[in-house]
Amino acid sequence: PAGLPVHPLAPDETQSVLNALVARRPELVGVGEGGLRSGVVHRLDTGTSGVLVFALEGDAWRAARAAFAEKRVEKRYLARVHGAFAGEREVELLLENRGSHARVVSSGGRLAVSRIRALETGDDTSLVEVFMRTGVRHQIRATLAELGYPIVGDRIYGSSAVLERHWLHAVSLAWDGFAAESEPPPELRPRAPGAR
Repeated sequence: PAGLPVHPLAPDETQSVLNALVARRPELVGVGEGGLRSGVVHRLDTGTSGVLVFALEGDAWRAARAAFAEKRVEKRYLARVHGAFAGEREVELLLENRGSHARVVSSGGRLAVSRIRALETGDDTSLVEVFMRTGVRHQIRATLAELGYPIVGDRIYGSSAVLERHWLHAVSLAWDGFAAESEPPPELRPRAPGAR
């Protein structure tokens, strides 16, 4: 769920997904980067819900990280955005980290490539499906804001809605025969015809 950090940022932090996993699977300690990021393969911003992936042993971690580095991972997200987003488009931007957010730059930065498709277009909000071709920090959030469709609840990137989280969910990840899925929360499911 949104609201729970993937891993601690300091040794004395205890409220994270990694802490809970280590309590159940202590062999996770030391895998991959080790330390406070033991076993972490795929993580999410604290305000984003959805699929997380951890590896329990070194070979699995290295294979997974290679798949990410070689851009062989299929990543599917859902977002509810402000405005009437329609159609489908492929977007390429250069993003640069700026503290708590990323910004679009004309040179330098990292290439962020996303394919965005409307699942539901409304006057006030739309539900979109996003396939990430790359994996840049805040890629979906910054890309949708740059297009003029900030994610509902994402105050960092221009949403006027004051919510406990932004409405972004990692639905699925897949590579080399591995697949993981997470059912989206109600606010990120298509609405019934005629509903507002």
